[in-house]
Amino acid sequence: MDSTNRDYLTGLYTRQELYRLYQNLKTGSCFHFMFLDIDNFKNVNDVYGHNTGDLLLKSVARILKDSAPDSYVIRLGGDEFVMFFMESRSREHLCQVAENIINRITAKEGFSHIATYISASVGILYNETVGGSLDDILLKSDMAMYYAKSHGKGQYIVFNDIAKSVFSEIEMEKRQVTALENGEFEIRYLPVISAQTSRLRLSQARLFWNMPDNTVKSQEEFLPLFEKNGFIRQLDNWLIATVFSHLELYHQASEHIGKIGLRISRLSLLDTKLPDMLISLMYKHQVEACEIDFEVDETAFTRGSQELIKAMQKLKELGFGISVIGVGSDFKSLIYWDKLKLDSIIFDAKYLKNTLSTGRGRQIIKTLLTMGRELKMMVMADGIESKEDALFLGGCGCNAISGPYYSAPLALNQYHDYVKDKINYNDEKTEFHFQGNLCSSDYALSGKIIGNNIQFKDGISKNWGSLLFPGGDFGENVVELPPAALAEPSFTVCMWLKPTKSNSWTSAFYARYKSTFCSFSPYVIGGHNVYRISEDSDANGFHDILSRQLHENAWTFVCITYDDAAAISRTYINGRKAGYCSDLPALPACRQILLGGDPFQPSYEGYLSGLIFYNYIKSEDEIAELYQSFCNEPGFTGTKEDFWLDGDL
Repeated sequence: MDSTNRDYLTGLYTRQELYRLYQNLKTGSCFHFMFLDIDNFKNVNDVYGHNTGDLLLKSVARILKDSAPDSYVIRLGGDEFVMFFMESRSREHLCQVAENIINRITAKEGFSHIATYISASVGILYNETVGGSLDDILLKSDMAMYYAKSHGKGQYIVFNDIAKSVFSEIEMEKRQVTALENGEFEIRYLPVISAQTSRLRLSQARLFWNMPDNTVKSQEEFLPLFEKNGFIRQLDNWLIATVFSHLELYHQASEHIGKIGLRISRLSLLDTKLPDMLISLMYKHQVEACEIDFEVDETAFTRGSQELIKAMQKLKELGFGISVIGVGSDFKSLIYWDKLKLDSIIFDAKYLKNTLSTGRGRQIIKTLLTMGRELKMMVMADGIESKEDALFLGGCGCNAISGPYYSAPLALNQYHDYVKDKINYNDEKTEFHFQGNLCSSDYALSGKIIGNNIQFKDGISKNWGSLLFPGGDFGENVVELPPAALAEPSFTVCMWLKPTKSNSWTSAFYARYKSTFCSFSPYVIGGHNVYRISEDSDANGFHDILSRQLHENAWTFVCITYDDAAAISRTYINGRKAGYCSDLPALPACRQILLGGDPFQPSYEGYLSGLIFYNYIKSEDEIAELYQSFCNEPGFTGTKEDFWLDGDL
């Protein structure tokens, strides 16, 4: 090697000498490569000037020569260096050299006066043989270095460990345009289910690549590559147009609007032509902006995100939803939560899996969920696998959940069949006002009195009358309603109760099924009320939700929900969640509904008003709003309990 061909600044060999060395090697001989790049070098030049940057380069050159005196050390240019090792070396030896170099650079050996954080990313090419071009060798080691840099910096990566994925990326990059033209990309939809009602809240569009060799790649495998090489904009345009066409088909089939979460890249958001394209697609497919929720990955939020924020605000002005997905990957989006009126945040599946595994982690999740709700954002969780985690998140206020616990992403032709029973098209309800009769407000259903002395009285407001029950023996002096009021397997029952006497275990509401029953008792010994579901076939089959006792001579708003899909029941007192019970038996085909008593205990003494049956599960927020609406009705005769309510309700 020509020793006079040295880099003027560091005294290391130059790129030209590297090529000359490689050309003189015997074909088939073994060698090893290290490709090193200084992390944050540009910041040093920007803050301290080029003289300090030159000092840093010379210090790094000394560290490299000292760490492997038997190697050839080359400065390729800028802050990039190569170390060339001849003959036999163990993998462990090369990794030790790389780790030593990284530690010494991170410790700022020779440049401790520089406050900027400095590290090094190293790519190692192990056990290579002479035969191909040097450019191919440099490319491989550069790929390993870039992998180290893009996965946290300050580390080394052995190319041999990532070769399979690298070559897969190369193949994908070669095929990307052809794959789009040939229809190899497929959109599948992932149902996002309400944590409280088990109803569909959102359908997330997920991309899959059906390769010619019958392998299927998920979007996590190819989107990072497409974002790096710029193909993501072309793919995004196809994705957006296809989702709009799917919504048009949905409208034709159901005559209802949908809601789709659609991931969009940073590059596409910054495209100034995007708003006009979206307006054109809305007109073409008769899709409303409120049906699309654009999802921006948290990794898109970097320094200088002002242009990105402006683009997102523009979409908000057009009526589109904006959400952040992957929250928890690095929390880069957190500082923008107060600047953007986000519709929702979706926590990253990997972050949740790790964090939910510890008690301290669960406490952190509770805090984050509270913060999201305080900012009026819908908070969702991705990748949930277990019922335990789903119940925990729902109990902490998480609005919606997706993941294997509910469903994998489904092809379009399968998706509608899966979710059709989870979509609530109508706010179907049955109201009993008890204003001199036992008919429902639409006169479709009518009850009957069993016994004597049940009276119609004024109710919770001018809009509602009430029933006054005098009490009695088992099953005496009650009102029977048609079981059709509870025709659906999942339901919500709301009512106002004012007991005039606290008789333990007496039922104000009772529903009989084939082999089970459920009942609500305003008072049981110990100072509680209880909502009970009981199985006839199990002597110990009592499933109870206990909460605070209902006071005598005072109106209390009681709501009960039963989720058939999740086997969960919840109770609410004065609009606030009071308790829940899981692993419940099914309640198929209601056979009898009684008000004011049941066949097992003395009957209820007191008033019942404002009775509403819903054929679906109302959420906690919806129940709080319903309570508030009752309190605002003319002639409200109760006492509003609002010390805990959100001021905006």
